[in-house]
Amino acid sequence: MIKEENIIKKIVVAMLMGLFIFGGAVNSNICNAYNEYDIIQWNYQRERIQVDVANTIGVSKDVVAYFMEEGYAPRDIVMAGLLVGKNSSINGRISNINEILSKKTSSNSWRDVAITMGVDQEAFNQYVEKAKKII
Repeated sequence: MIKEENIIKKIVVAMLMGLFIFGGAVNSNICNAYNEYDIIQWNYQRERIQVDVANTIGVSKDVVAYFMEEGYAPRDIVMAGLLVGKNSSINGRISNINEILSKKTSSNSWRDVAITMGVDQEAFNQYVEKAKKII
């Protein structure tokens, strides 16, 4: 009788251990799949944003990707691109966007930057509305 109880206990313990081991392996795979899905979603969203911003300000997606990698938010890139305008050459535009981005700090607003550049209030408000539609 005692031997049978010990065997039953051992079987139950072995089954529980197997369940924990199997459960841990399954859970780990589920977490990995979830993380890979998040990465795919983030890459898709980032790509879409880069294309939208690039089309709006008239530069390539690679230029927008560069500024984003430098730490600039898409909204800031859009505002700088809109403030530059579309009159200069592409190299001039990129240089001007970079210059305008450097004028925007945490202690001022895009309105402040626009005022220092001589952009009138009406045009600035249009830029803000255009940026809101994109980002």
